[in-house]
Amino acid sequence: MAQSHLVGDNLVMTTTDETAPIREYLEAMLPWAHGHQIKGLTDYVIAILDRQTGNQAELVRELGNQEAALKRLSRLNYNERLSPRKLADSVLAQAISQLPKRGKVRLAMDWTIEDDQYLLTISLVIRGRAVPIYWRAYTAGALKGRMRIYELAMFKRVLTRIGRPISLGRLRVTADRGFADVELMDLLDSYGIFYVIRARASTKVFVHGAWQRLHALRFVTNSRRRNVGRVRYCESKPRHAWVSLSRVKDQNGKWEVWYLVSNHWSRAGQMAGEYARRFGCEQGFRDAKWLLGFAEARIADIQAWSRFFTLFAIALLLLVSLGTALLALGKHAIIQLLRRVASRRRGRWEVSLVHAILLLLKTDSTLWRWLRQETTLDLEAALPNVS
Repeated sequence: MAQSHLVGDNLVMTTTDETAPIREYLEAMLPWAHGHQIKGLTDYVIAILDRQTGNQAELVRELGNQEAALKRLSRLNYNERLSPRKLADSVLAQAISQLPKRGKVRLAMDWTIEDDQYLLTISLVIRGRAVPIYWRAYTAGALKGRMRIYELAMFKRVLTRIGRPISLGRLRVTADRGFADVELMDLLDSYGIFYVIRARASTKVFVHGAWQRLHALRFVTNSRRRNVGRVRYCESKPRHAWVSLSRVKDQNGKWEVWYLVSNHWSRAGQMAGEYARRFGCEQGFRDAKWLLGFAEARIADIQAWSRFFTLFAIALLLLVSLGTALLALGKHAIIQLLRRVASRRRGRWEVSLVHAILLLLKTDSTLWRWLRQETTLDLEAALPNVS
């Protein structure tokens, strides 16, 4: 049966067969969900990819009877049988099943905030992007005095599930200054996981026989790196850790200093390079919030808001999975595809992998035929000539 949906200003006909790979992917991801739930999730994920909005009225505009479609979406968001935790567990399990058998697996933890709603995510870093694979949503009131407890509990849950199919020694965890607490360091140490965390400049370390704030440490001459060494970190709860300083430019071109702490020795430049991958997490937030439009969502109930985010997390995982499959066709094939939607500047493509696949689907929805739930994710995936 043929169905119509809007792409730009054109009405494009797609057959049910073209969306079958998405439905099959969701059936494998959510084996406990019944048919109506799978159909609803499939319809709204496709709508998000087509319309790129979190505005619910706008999202359902081309799904037949708009009033009926909006009620269906509302029932989905408020369906108590669709536990937000169970949905997140299923997305995590699917992402884990697609991890490569060898190589480093990088995770980044961060918060994103919309008004008084907080979303804590753990993302899988894929080159310059990160895909949220686990999350929890909280109201501002629920976090008072409990933020660290929730962070540790969530990390423990994810590590427990990842540690079954793959070696935890493959993991590399990065986090920003808000996570630079010894409790998180102790947790990661207990699992034997390599981490690089940016510390607050006011944190004290024991150097040259005295406790000094990190911002009091100086670079040698005009160097941009300094290896402080393995020192006692945090005067109130001392832990031994490797500490380094790196001078880098921020997005505005101004110099700032990264004070980095790790449980493994690395040169300051290597430590900074590992930490820099964390910014893929911020790019992942931009993909979900601005590229796909989750920032436009206005849902007061925190559980419903979390369920709605599931659609965007699934959409991103689909795009990355399809992108990996298309890259596997070879450089010549992917370049021919990219020429449909992007131009090169000095030999480099101007779009990310996620954005490129999204644009390609608008020109040719039959590309979904390459989607497989067993596709092994390429964690270093990038378009040809794109760093």
